[in-house]
Amino acid sequence: MHALSEPTVGLASARAIIDFFQQFNMDTKALAAELGVEESVLTEADHRLPISIYHAIWDLAVKKSNRPDIGLTIAQNEGIEDLGLVAHVVYNSATLKEGLEHYIRLFGVVNEAIELEYENIGNNCHLRYIYKSPEYYNIPDIERTMAIVVLRTIKAVGLETLFYEVNFQHSKPEYFQKFEEVFPCKVKFDQAYCEVIFDKKMLGLKPKRRNPHMRVATLSYANQMLSRLFKRSITSKVKRLIEKNLSDGGFDADQTAKQLNMSRQTLYRKLKNDGSSYSDLVDTVKQNKAFYLLKQTQLPLTVIAYDLGFSELSAFTRAFKRWTGQTPADYRKKSVKEKGGK
Repeated sequence: MHALSEPTVGLASARAIIDFFQQFNMDTKALAAELGVEESVLTEADHRLPISIYHAIWDLAVKKSNRPDIGLTIAQNEGIEDLGLVAHVVYNSATLKEGLEHYIRLFGVVNEAIELEYENIGNNCHLRYIYKSPEYYNIPDIERTMAIVVLRTIKAVGLETLFYEVNFQHSKPEYFQKFEEVFPCKVKFDQAYCEVIFDKKMLGLKPKRRNPHMRVATLSYANQMLSRLFKRSITSKVKRLIEKNLSDGGFDADQTAKQLNMSRQTLYRKLKNDGSSYSDLVDTVKQNKAFYLLKQTQLPLTVIAYDLGFSELSAFTRAFKRWTGQTPADYRKKSVKEKGGK
């Protein structure tokens, strides 16, 4: 994946996992060497980590600690001093409703690989974490993310009984009892979304120790960062549009450009400046979704082909052989064997 096409994570958001390595006597220099990156990547305040490096940090932390529940553990140990920029905006807002609105709008500052969706269903509020691509899903990171949202909110307003349910897309892990320590509500796995469900009464609650002056200062800076991110790369926006319209065989560069309020020529030029091309992005999105569906579902190959925008199975098979050198059926068989061998 081209570095410029990767979503990024704010360094402040990664600070807790980076600091975790201190218990192994690894400072940022040693950690950077282990990861094969410059130390400045892990230390410069305004730097943003490509998602691949961020995931590599989590993988290394799990390996060194032999703690697959590390995301939950870090969330339990985080204090007020660990609040990042967006969290300061949220918990210094006048009400949780206002804070939630800022959280949803500013979440790209935290992690560009995830989009937030919000829905009211009766008296329940659903806050969903939607990964822009299945390849970005990271179990310890999403467990930490959702745990700190719940734990910080409990500290802020002190009404934990208003949380009803927390759902994860991944399967129930061996350390599932750890979730009972962290979450004051029901936890489900293998769900359609990662989401937190809570009573709408929480929206009117006021954080106990909010500081309006802190909110103004942090909100201004967060808005500046969001603006820079919006201008930084068009690739992620184009990928998202392709992903949402993948099964529509008629959705092309012209329609993508129209939705972005620009001409096709301008779109091509901006993508070129970003180190990418429209055809490469279509190929990448189709590959990623194909890998996910073949590994994680039992959908018939014809259904997968249509979901990916291919008019027939033979066209999907030819494309897949070009990507991997093997047929979709062989790839699925190999994936099943690998799972069985673990």
